Amino acid sequence: MADEPEDETSLNERLLDVFVYAPLGLVIAAVEEFPKLAELGRHKLGTQVNSARAVGHFAVVTGRKELHRRSGGVRRRPAPGPAPAPGGTGLRSVGTEPGEAAAAARPAASSNGSSGPAAPSPGTPHVSLHVPGSAELAIPAYDTLSASQVVQRLDGLSRGQLVTARAYEAGTRGRRTILSRIDQLLDERA
Repeated sequence: MADEPEDETSLNERLLDVFVYAPLGLVIAAVEEFPKLAELGRHKLGTQVNSARAVGHFAVVTGRKELHRRSGGVRRRPAPGPAPAPGGTGLRSVGTEPGEAAAAARPAASSNGSSGPAAPSPGTPHVSLHVPGSAELAIPAYDTLSASQVVQRLDGLSRGQLVTARAYEAGTRGRRTILSRIDQLLDERA
């Protein structure tokens, strides 16, 4: 019977080792060794990470230039007139004159009290545009949001999503606050 307390003690010590001391020792070692491990990883993989970053930056810059070059040619081509909207895509045709089809597409009563779509900025060619449907927008429930709520969500959009949002806003409610902010962001990302 004298052996039982010794077995209990060793069992308790083992449990303490497994559930208390070992995890605490692991945390302490990790805190102490973390800077050394980070430096080792930086030393071993730093060149590869920097190379990948440089290649990615080059690809983005080159792709942006190529997209700008290709889209610039599309924007300059005058359209013969409003094109019919393809079936099932949610697109509507917008006329060649500023606000022509936008006035027809705009809801009867604008909830923000704006007087209609903003006039195109000087130097903007008048071309036939397709206004995407609200389902194509990257901002959920876009039509229910106020101008200030939309503006808050624009920073997180890609250039393509901004172009889509601008086409939709210009073709529907034409809120100048939104259109101006989108133009600023597009200029920054050009």
